Amino acid sequence: MRIVLPQIVSIGIYNSQTAVKNRAVTKERATGMFEIELPMEEGGASFIDGAEAPVSPMRMICAKAGQIRKTKLPFKCYYIHMILHEGYLYDALMQTPSFIEITDREKYLSLFQRLCRYYESDLEEDTVMVEGLVLELLHALYRDAVKQQRRTEEAQGQAKIIDEAVRYITANPAADLSLAALARRFNLGTYYFHHCFKRYTGLTLRVFVEEQRIKRAATLLLTTGDTLTKIAADCGFSSQSYFNYAFKRKKGITPRQFAKAIAEKYEK
Repeated sequence: MRIVLPQIVSIGIYNSQTAVKNRAVTKERATGMFEIELPMEEGGASFIDGAEAPVSPMRMICAKAGQIRKTKLPFKCYYIHMILHEGYLYDALMQTPSFIEITDREKYLSLFQRLCRYYESDLEEDTVMVEGLVLELLHALYRDAVKQQRRTEEAQGQAKIIDEAVRYITANPAADLSLAALARRFNLGTYYFHHCFKRYTGLTLRVFVEEQRIKRAATLLLTTGDTLTKIAADCGFSSQSYFNYAFKRKKGITPRQFAKAIAEKYEK
């Protein structure tokens, strides 16, 4: 593993209120080096190669050379600008997302504060300190970037499973669609499945299943001459009486009244 140390161009604090006046957004520009920033407060937004993220003290910014960026103001941050063209650190930074969610803000804050302090020093030993702090900063940044990627991959996996579950529920309204049955079908714990389902659909499983069953029942009422008992069974309702209750609660009228009202509209 080849470690090439970055060439530090500048370290400090940027404050748009003093650096940029009478502008709502900075000019769009192409970056010429790595620009790593820790926002100091909420407000504004950062744009990098078309991607946008609200400025937040809990979100690091990592722009690479050649990227196009601009910032919606106000914006205040700690920053480090550095040049790096090869080696392990270069490869790691190039894989790092432009926006990285962080949990230990105090750690980054301490690193930047010490970087600012030692960078202004003329002592040779403080130059060594700056190099060490930069390596510590890049290590922390890369670790958080890896964690974020894992969370993203996990979320994508969850979304795929819930998408499959939604398709299964829609296609099989009469099946056992209980939480336990569906969690077992998709090899997840019941609590975890419930959490994922509500997160991605905005509804509890019970509410979603009942909505799909009522939609299917409404279609059957309009397209078949089946009895209410058969429609209730085909749509997974435990009884005709519960079917009537659930349908009226959702539609405001009973299944018979619904079918009659649609028929009357057609005949007019």
